[in-house]
Amino acid sequence: MNTMNTKRLAARARVAVPGAARVAVLAVALAAIPALAGCGGAGAGNDPTMSGRSAALAANIEPEQKVRGVSFSAPRREMAPDALVRASRTGANWVAVVPYAFVDPARPRVAFDRERQFWGETAEGVAKTIEYARESRLSVLLKPHLWVRGQGWPGEFEPETEEDWEMFLSGYREYILRFAHVADSMDVEMMSLGTEVDLVALARPDYWRSLIEEVRAIYGGRLTYAANWDKYAQIEFWDALDLVGVDAYFPLTDDATPDVETLIEAWEPWSEELREVAAATGKPILFAEFGYRSVDGAAGRQWELPEGRRAAGVPANYQAQSGAYEALFRVWWDRPWFAGGFAWKWYAGSPAGEWIATDYSPQGKPAETVMATWYGGDASAGTPPVLTLPDRIGDRPPGPAPD
Repeated sequence: MNTMNTKRLAARARVAVPGAARVAVLAVALAAIPALAGCGGAGAGNDPTMSGRSAALAANIEPEQKVRGVSFSAPRREMAPDALVRASRTGANWVAVVPYAFVDPARPRVAFDRERQFWGETAEGVAKTIEYARESRLSVLLKPHLWVRGQGWPGEFEPETEEDWEMFLSGYREYILRFAHVADSMDVEMMSLGTEVDLVALARPDYWRSLIEEVRAIYGGRLTYAANWDKYAQIEFWDALDLVGVDAYFPLTDDATPDVETLIEAWEPWSEELREVAAATGKPILFAEFGYRSVDGAAGRQWELPEGRRAAGVPANYQAQSGAYEALFRVWWDRPWFAGGFAWKWYAGSPAGEWIATDYSPQGKPAETVMATWYGGDASAGTPPVLTLPDRIGDRPPGPAPD
């Protein structure tokens, strides 16, 4: 979930509310998705949460079997070994570890695992974070993200010329295969093939099928892809993956502080759409990201809310955030075809400073209590441990551009 420019705001606004046109598009997309009995994932085993069975069998995911995850914000410098302890105390059983890559649209070669990157985003930092996650009894989703120079969010990135396409796809393949080797060497439980690179995913589905085959030849765990909330139903290669990954920033209401019942009602059209996709693909739905800022209107068009420097002076609204968390859990947690999800986002240690008051993180806020209650952890505030403070304010700032 990254800051977007005006062009992206306009594009997303066109699909902000499910209507007749969107339902028609969804029906066409679903008709093209084969409903397979199995996913063929080498690491599926007998785990009912991740098995990728038929829709009927996938409908056996009990609440205690669901992914109770947090999305970890990689630190600039090496962190303390116990930096993820607090996440596990909330009842979290999974953590998403995110190695960023970078691309300049003018010369779309993918750059990753560079010395100038944040430590936690390099192969070394990722491996150490996974080690620390193990010590905190957390399973791992390795979840690559792409940062596009000049716009951040990759959801509207698409190479222009065929030469650009070849450069980008070759580099992206190298990026994903590099971290597939990391995932395999460290017995990571699940890996995503990307995050919100949706125009590329829609334009070149055969490339993604080939990439999935290459990754499966290296890595035996479960595979998903994290599609944005407005594009996931159009992805054509869910049958080759184990879970339908959705970054679940669905707009519910623009009210400043809606009550929980209003939010539950607003989820209804989106939940029906997700149910149809689960039935058509035979795959459980995973919220690869979910979350809300602690500001007015948190459950609405989140991408339009001020953040970073623009958020200076914006008042915090903890009730808006915690109410949105409560509604999400009430709607989703008992649905048998819902595999769980990853709260966006979680920082090492105990984040401090004025910026955290309106950030996505639930840490130290009523939303953390809500999450811990549903996750089955310690829902009392307590005294948070003093560990490494985050080096990042808001979403990831632009990193090093490709050479």
